[in-house]
Amino acid sequence: MKVMLYTLLDNGAGTENLLRDLATKGFNGTVIPASSVHHAFSGAGKAAAVFSLSDYAEGANGPSIMAIFILDKSKLSELQGIIRSETEGFKKIHGAMFVVAIEDLEGSF
Repeated sequence: MKVMLYTLLDNGAGTENLLRDLATKGFNGTVIPASSVHHAFSGAGKAAAVFSLSDYAEGANGPSIMAIFILDKSKLSELQGIIRSETEGFKKIHGAMFVVAIEDLEGSF
């Protein structure tokens, strides 16, 4: 069975090291720049009638990152353990993680 692990982390040197470590241990995922809704709109001002997510995402380097991993459930505890360890329980690198079971998957993950 496959699962999807989402983790949202503060963007910084510690996070880069964590992702590099995960890659060297064979974990691969997608990393997306992220920001809170408040932060995303704080620069838009009251004059903006429409908020374009594609304009925001283009070239974005948000204060956070979202990393998404699709993996076999048997590898989940290892991945979670590495994230917990390197974030020191999300105290050294603030963030969170959660897991969603994948009922059906087609592709090459």
